[in-house]
Amino acid sequence: FLEGLKTKYYDEIKSRPTVSNEMSKASEFFNRYTKEQEVAKKQHEDFKSDTNKMFSEEFKGFDFAVGEKKFRYSVNNPTDVAEAQSDISNVVKKFLNEKGEVVDVKGYHKAMYAARNADTIASHFYEQGKADAVKDVIAKSKNVSNDIRQTRTPDDLFLNGLKVKAVNGMDSSKLKIRKK
Repeated sequence: FLEGLKTKYYDEIKSRPTVSNEMSKASEFFNRYTKEQEVAKKQHEDFKSDTNKMFSEEFKGFDFAVGEKKFRYSVNNPTDVAEAQSDISNVVKKFLNEKGEVVDVKGYHKAMYAARNADTIASHFYEQGKADAVKDVIAKSKNVSNDIRQTRTPDDLFLNGLKVKAVNGMDSSKLKIRKK
């Protein structure tokens, strides 16, 4: 009822010949602004609805294309992710200060690049992991060891699996037995 009266009132004001050019421009701006707000609200409601459908109980995770394979990254709590991602300001505000100025420029661009190139980044780390694994297998297969090689001293003597070592010459009166 009130909306009808408001519309009727504005129509009367617009039809008056005494309405100045500035007032008609202000009225047009207000009407255009109101219409844009309604469209934006409808778009946001549709987006939230689509987001909630996507993150429903059947949601298994995000698929990443890596070469000819696809890998799925599962999300622990899809409801929380849907809520956090339903408003872009939740993502952007961690890079802003109280005034709305970007303070972490490097972090902002890193996040935006990662968002735009998620499959490329996943592919890079997959290939890097494969290269590291191959490098590790090759190093182990060559039996390369960085440990210091132990050499036998000339005083060592092995008798039936027992290591005997002369400490200070061959004087039998100074026999010492050490157990390690």
